[in-house]
This record gives sequence, structure tokens and C-alpha cells, in this order.
Amino acid sequence: MAARKRPSATNTTTAKPDPDKTISEPAQSDPPIRPAKIPTILKFFFIFGIPYFYLIFSHYKIDYELKKSILINASVSFVGFLITVSLIPVASKYVLRRNLFGFDINKKGTPEGSIKVPESLGIVVGIVFLVLAILFQYFNFTADSIWLVEYNAALASICFMILLGFVDDVLDVPWRVKLVLPSIAALPLLMAYAGHTTIIIPKPLVPYVGLEILDLGWIYKLYMGLLAVFCTNSINIHAGINGLEVGQTIVIACAILIHNVMQIGASNDPEYKQAHAFSIYLVQPLLATSLALLSYNWYPSSAFCW
Repeated sequence: MAARKRPSATNTTTAKPDPDKTISEPAQSDPPIRPAKIPTILKFFFIFGIPYFYLIFSHYKIDYELKKSILINASVSFVGFLITVSLIPVASKYVLRRNLFGFDINKKGTPEGSIKVPESLGIVVGIVFLVLAILFQYFNFTADSIWLVEYNAALASICFMILLGFVDDVLDVPWRVKLVLPSIAALPLLMAYAGHTTIIIPKPLVPYVGLEILDLGWIYKLYMGLLAVFCTNSINIHAGINGLEVGQTIVIACAILIHNVMQIGASNDPEYKQAHAFSIYLVQPLLATSLALLSYNWYPSSAFCW
């Protein structure tokens, strides 16, 4: 694994160009980034994808319409994977022109340690993800769907988070500000949430609390806002270590998908099933676009997320 180091303005000196060299030497462009590591992604697909779709289409008795929606979402996500893989090399040229790059500090002293690695390519993943989610919304949800408000609120929060990540790269936001901004970005989703605010007390603590179920009320939403701060910073702190930042996202997404499918298969409550399907509709595109980024971020990395 390797980390990155951004170029420092204090370490650079402005040299006057030599007129003779300027005329005689052609301008050198940055070399293209390494190709995507598709074989690594294919291995992951066979390890996770086959058991995942087996649970959906064979192991559990899931409604045909729900299966159809999950499959359509998976197909849209696959298209998003292909688009993201093709757009990252294009976007890398533009971020390099704007000096948004870093160096692999663990390769210092080697030829690879002086190669510019483009940063801020998470913006490509974010844009493709939002487009996929909006297109799926058009084909899957009706105008009177009870989940439409929360779905759009989730997209609004995700859009804020993407903007925050890109602004951090461009403006180098202080860490004190980073602690506040994710909670603000989570506000649309928290305000649109109309579900339960109760928690189940662990059985060993029931005799001391005197309750099996506790309604937290507004404290529940406060906790979720703080959780948004923790999640974003705990992932972002590993930015620059090859494959780790986006790799964590992929592991979490896989765990969420498996959990959702198991809950759908074990429940007979239609509303409960729709709640978990709602999560699948958002996580499948996230997994697909993150895998596309991982194909460039896997060691040795040729692109950094943020």
C-alpha cells in the first residue's frame, strides 16, 4: 500500500523560461494513466456477484416484481461501471492540467515516485452515480410513491457530500470545518426521514433500563447526524493509501447488500421489504461505480479518489 503527497507551493520555485529552450524543445504532456485493472474486478465479481444473485433468484422466494426491479437496477449499475471506467482517463487529463495531483510517497526514490497521480477523480464516480440513480427513479418510482421523497432527499445529501469532497481538494478545507459540513449535508435526508426513532435495548440491559424498546425521538436524528460526520471522516482519513479508501466503501456496500437481501427473504411485511429494496437501489450503483474507481486505485494506483 502506498500513500500520496500533494505538491507544496513552498517547495516550488519559479524559474524564468529560457527563450532558446522554449523554442527548440516541444511541450511535454503528462503520460496517460495506467489502464484499468479489469482482471482484479472480475475476480471480485465472481467472489461476490455469484452468491449475491444466487440469494436473490434461487435461495429466497422474492416477489417477481421486486426481483425485476433489482435486476433492472443491477443492469443500470453495470452500464454505470462501464461509463465510469471510460471517463476516469478522460477526467484525469483535466485534473492534471489544474494541478490536482499527488505523488506516491512510498515510492520515493524510484521512477514511479516522480509520476503525477491525478486526484479528485471521485467526482466522476459521484456524477455517474447521481445520473444512474435519477434515471432509475424515472423508470421505477411512480409520482405518488411513498418512497420518492426520501429517495430524492438521499440524492440531495449525496450531492452535498460529493460537492464537499471536491471543494476540499480545491480549497483544502481545514479539519475543523470538515467536522461540521457532513452533518449539514445530511440534513435533507434527516428532515425527510419519517420512520421509527426507536431502538431495541439489549436483553442484558433490560432489567436495568426497565424497557425493551426505547423511543429516542429527536435524539435519534441527532445521533444520525453525528454518525454522518464519523462515517465520512473515517473513510476519508485513508485517502491516498492504494485501494483502501474506495476498498472500504466496496466492503461496506457488499455487506449492506447481503443484509438487505437476507432481510427481504426472511420477511413477509411488504413495507419492510420495500424499505430494504430502497437501500439496494442506492447501494448497487454505488458498488458498481466504486469498483470502476478501484480498477484504477488498486496498487499500484494510477488515480486517487479525493
